[in-house]
Amino acid sequence: MSTSTIFIFVTGSGRAKDVPELVCETVAAGWKTYTILTPNVSSVLPPDEIHNLSGSHAIRDYKDPPLNRFPFGTMLVAPCTFNTFNKLALGLADNLATSMIADALGAGCPIFIAPAMNHGLWNHPQTRISETKLKEWGCTIIPPYIDEKVVTMASVKDILQMLHRHFQ
Repeated sequence: MSTSTIFIFVTGSGRAKDVPELVCETVAAGWKTYTILTPNVSSVLPPDEIHNLSGSHAIRDYKDPPLNRFPFGTMLVAPCTFNTFNKLALGLADNLATSMIADALGAGCPIFIAPAMNHGLWNHPQTRISETKLKEWGCTIIPPYIDEKVVTMASVKDILQMLHRHFQ
């Protein structure tokens, strides 16, 4: 498989609304793009708004291809909620997305994580513990945008810049 294969894992943060733009940009860059959604995405937007994007490939079930050859490629969790962030650091794999990321982590695949959570959750002691552990395991945490009012996922532009550097 090409090193320009990317799996985009989408969680139920409000910033999931930015994912269609992100997916379109990865496809435009020529990267083979797969999308995998956590169950809570449907509370933010209809899953088909992501799964049906031209040029990307939706993985909805454990039996969907290319899971017979997974793990390979680069993983991007964007946006990554407090819940998923901490599940990953604790090794919890209770849905398709977290199972695939755990598998990829164990296989040594590159993993990028773009957190999106409120101030209280970002400053929660478990978030700091999880951030340290994920970095120790080789994950790249894409710094969120933080000001006095919000902690939110990095911009699509910033995420793409990190991925472009990775794929060079």
